[in-house]
Amino acid sequence: MAQNVTNVELKLNIEVLTPGNIAECVNSILEFLLYQRRQIPFVYRTYKFIIDRWAQQECDAKPGLESFSDYQLHQQRSKATETKNAISDMREFIRDVFKSYAVRSLRFLFGSNAFMPKEAYTIHIPTTMTRKHNCEHHATSNSMSQTLLSLLTCEDLYTIFSTEMNATNLFLELEIFSQEQDHGSSIETIKLFPKDVMSQLPRSCKHIHLHLLHDSNIDASAMQCCKELRIFEDLEILGLGDETENTVVGSECNKKTEQDSGWWQADVTVRGFRTSLQDLWSS
Repeated sequence: MAQNVTNVELKLNIEVLTPGNIAECVNSILEFLLYQRRQIPFVYRTYKFIIDRWAQQECDAKPGLESFSDYQLHQQRSKATETKNAISDMREFIRDVFKSYAVRSLRFLFGSNAFMPKEAYTIHIPTTMTRKHNCEHHATSNSMSQTLLSLLTCEDLYTIFSTEMNATNLFLELEIFSQEQDHGSSIETIKLFPKDVMSQLPRSCKHIHLHLLHDSNIDASAMQCCKELRIFEDLEILGLGDETENTVVGSECNKKTEQDSGWWQADVTVRGFRTSLQDLWSS
């Protein structure tokens, strides 16, 4: 078992926790870690913008003779683009998994392979998530920024983030409740591979547990869309509302913790990108 364990609590300032906004939160943490651990040279949005601009420049470029420096530049751009595409694929993969399955926890592994990682970041998902709301409702960029700010200013991570890490691979593993599946999706469709034995992290691996905290005292039914409309008020007076359905949301989430869960590995890997070419970003 890993000895270098750090526990960090991150409060989610979101009224109602849905699969959509928890996936965006995890994606924000993914982007944050890639930049903090020097796997991409800029924050993800800037990195993506520059590479998308390259694609437009190549479309507008006129064919001609290519020098050796041009060849080197093209090779580095191809590697940078592969990293950007892999990040995009992992982000979309995370959205699909949360949409179709109940995820108990997941972890990002930094290292040359998934068996001997240098660092591991395990994200523990709150049990207060509800599927009775639109996936994208109640999530704001401001609330996500506050969560990332608390992660950035966490003193327990200063030492880890101050150490240098060479370009390496990032793997994704997920702990999924065995009996939970929605929308008719299959494990094969979203490319998950079972792990018969959970990976034991080496003692040298720095293991950071990120515990996402959400206020479970918020009444999810009070946040339902269109609750202020007169027709819904009439339904409540007649006793025809969906009170029974809403009251079981929290209990369903709590019961999931008692179900069996299994570990799966995602069929998507991000290769970090570093370059010594100074004119790569200015060209």
